[in-house]
Amino acid sequence: MIFQRPLPRLLSTLPLLAATFALGLAACGDDTGGTPPPPPKYTLDNVCAQIAPQLCEVRKSCCEKGDGYDEATCIAYEIDVCEQNVADVEMGLMTFDGDSIDACAAALVPYAEKCFLTIPDFYAAPEDLAPCAKVFAGKLPEGSTCERDAQCASSVEKREIVACDDATKKCSATRFLPLDSTCAVSADAKELCDQGLYCDFDFLAMKGLCKPALELGEACTPSPLDLSCGLGAYCDATTMVCTEAKVEGSACQSPLECQSLKCDMMACGPIDPLFKGEQCKGATP
Repeated sequence: MIFQRPLPRLLSTLPLLAATFALGLAACGDDTGGTPPPPPKYTLDNVCAQIAPQLCEVRKSCCEKGDGYDEATCIAYEIDVCEQNVADVEMGLMTFDGDSIDACAAALVPYAEKCFLTIPDFYAAPEDLAPCAKVFAGKLPEGSTCERDAQCASSVEKREIVACDDATKKCSATRFLPLDSTCAVSADAKELCDQGLYCDFDFLAMKGLCKPALELGEACTPSPLDLSCGLGAYCDATTMVCTEAKVEGSACQSPLECQSLKCDMMACGPIDPLFKGEQCKGATP
């Protein structure tokens, strides 16, 4: 159904995007007269040993709400992923910016603590997590063969979230489009109108433009194809006004009625936790 897949795809993208980010507070130092500056806190030689246990610790509470958590296997998995990134840096395939790690940490913690992300969180992610894109920054353009998300080049200016597609093993980007951009409506859409907008799509002409979405409480016309209330809201068939999307277990007729964008057996499905699988318990032998 329309828009049933974009949010789950983003839900799978953000955890992977976070896989190599450090979590923890940095010690700050001054460069006072004649005293040499301290060595950098994070280097290619020590970064993996430092960030893996910190990252797993911050994930712990979210993991325990989902698939469960195993500290030792989580750390081992993260060290392995980090070491692959270090190797790519040394081969010139990626860049490394240790100075961005602690800024990334501060940005990522609220997402980990919330654990179950809603649509507004994904609109905010490109800017909120901008420092994280600098820690291990890939150089592969969209469409390139890849093994991990971190290898793919990302752009905050383009309002995009990149990933190494599990099926194609190609770098793929999901972008948020500004007002008056050309847009399309499909289950596999990789370009979505930005927050506060919707795709005003003409199904006869098969083209659309991003237009301002209606506010909550504004009058609307109920229709399975009407997106005018924007993602995260729907046009209530009874009240005929834009209404906030429903929580898990609520009765639904369309994915657009649900915060999770999942309507199964006429009930809103759950939002998956941010971290799961390998990120919580390491790789399966």
